Amino acid sequence: MILIAGFSLLFFYKGMLCSLVTQISTEQTVASGSELMLLCTYDTSLSNPDLYWYRKRLDESFQFILYKDNTRSHYADFAQGRFSVQHGQTQKTFHLVISQVRMEDSATYYCAVGSHGDAGAQEVCTQTSGEQLSRATPQGGPQP
Repeated sequence: MILIAGFSLLFFYKGMLCSLVTQISTEQTVASGSELMLLCTYDTSLSNPDLYWYRKRLDESFQFILYKDNTRSHYADFAQGRFSVQHGQTQKTFHLVISQVRMEDSATYYCAVGSHGDAGAQEVCTQTSGEQLSRATPQGGPQP
């Protein structure tokens, strides 16, 4: 079974620039060995945004899956071969495709957008339906 959380992320850079990431809020049950696509759209004025997929496993640990921008990408070791993305730069889509789904893929999956243009700390603002805006500093994943 794959659990998918829908959410919106607002990323602020130096209090001026903001990007929006949207996922559809659904829970999906998938047969082992099948293929699954998790949908993500984003809206940003960045010309070369950093795009990420993470997952929160059943043991509550967060796990980096992959990173991609217009010129390069990086996949976690476990994700190579079975995880890929369909990136529509014009449509601003960044869909995760999981081939040959396994039981250990059960998790809540998160799509995120950022920028490598500022080497300083970046503040992330997350807003989910019916909740107050909360703030956090991103951690984990590769540093471009």
